[in-house]
Amino acid sequence: MKKFLPIILLLMLSACETVSDFSMPNLGMPDLSKYNINPFNKNVAEEVVCPKPMILADAISINEFMDFGSFDEANVIYRGRIDRVDYECNVEQDYSLGNLYIIGTISLGQRAMDNYYELPAFIAIVNNKKEVLSRKYIDIDVDIPDGASLARFEYVVNNYRLDFEQSKRSQDYQILLGFKLTADQIEYNKNK
Repeated sequence: MKKFLPIILLLMLSACETVSDFSMPNLGMPDLSKYNINPFNKNVAEEVVCPKPMILADAISINEFMDFGSFDEANVIYRGRIDRVDYECNVEQDYSLGNLYIIGTISLGQRAMDNYYELPAFIAIVNNKKEVLSRKYIDIDVDIPDGASLARFEYVVNNYRLDFEQSKRSQDYQILLGFKLTADQIEYNKNK
């Protein structure tokens, strides 16, 4: 065993990388000039992300009554709520393009007479100064199964394009979504 110990030791040491490798100018250490690790460097590449979709808090839910003079539960046709929004996109130099998802629920009230409803909604583009740059109105078609009083809906706006007009940074834009409410519905949401 003592004969083989020097050979084994030599093999083990030759398999390891040594710090004293003089073929490298920095004595075996990696060349740090290849890496951008300076936290004070202002030439940091900015991460490109999709503009964030958000639900407008005042327009997160819609309540449709047979008569808005009475907010009694017996007067409810339906109640809708946006639970989640998502934007999966590809960001180009001047725009983003992708699918915009609106996911929510609808519950039927005692005055519901149908299983199919169109929920009025809006999509607005807002810049980092909170200025509305554009607004689009959509109808979210919801078909409730027979006998059910509650249903989930998923609405997809395919190939939704957001043009970067004022700034070329995708982070400077936000997509706001919500229900398009009447004055009575806004008042009801504020008071509940």
